[in-house]
Amino acid sequence: MKVSETACIQGAWTPIFDSAKSMLDIGTGTGLLSLMLAQRFPNLIIDAIEIDEHAFTQASNNCTQSPFFKRITVLHGDIKTSAFSKKYDFIIVNPPFHEKQLRSIDTVKNTAWHSDELTLEELIGCIKNNLSEQGYFSILLPMYRKMELEKIASTYQFYPNNFLHIKHTTEHDAKFFIGIFSYEKIEVQHTELIVKENNLYTKEMQTLMQAFYLKC
Repeated sequence: MKVSETACIQGAWTPIFDSAKSMLDIGTGTGLLSLMLAQRFPNLIIDAIEIDEHAFTQASNNCTQSPFFKRITVLHGDIKTSAFSKKYDFIIVNPPFHEKQLRSIDTVKNTAWHSDELTLEELIGCIKNNLSEQGYFSILLPMYRKMELEKIASTYQFYPNNFLHIKHTTEHDAKFFIGIFSYEKIEVQHTELIVKENNLYTKEMQTLMQAFYLKC
């Protein structure tokens, strides 16, 4: 499975409070986000759930062969019907980007890119069911869904704390964003990341990714 640049940015940038000890990765795919967060936060215990059998197998293999295998448990299941024994301090998700748009003939791609199996509202409901009262979550979506996300989140008493707007170059508008949400209403911080300039990674991108990329 391909690993997207924006997902790597989410794994490298997403802040986690020192008090957070447990994490749930919804729709883990290859296990990328779980592995990156395990690398960044040595005290974090992670559960990662994936509905697609092939992706689950790949994530299991990736995590088992990593130095963090004792702290990551990969689960095969549907977040909508799964029951966990605890509420999590932190939840991270890189959900399907699109809803109610044209599909590919490839059913695997449709599951990854379109929210037929899990709508955005269902996803936020699942986060609500599994997040502790002091917890917060990180989500990556295209910019055109930002207002939709904020509206749905507010109905579940979630409020934005921080946004990272991702621009491919200085000449492009931000195409994706990462949002940090919690139950707490605070002044929202807005940050911008420009990925490339003159076809080279910017210093900000290099600094962010240097612990993960072999060459950046």
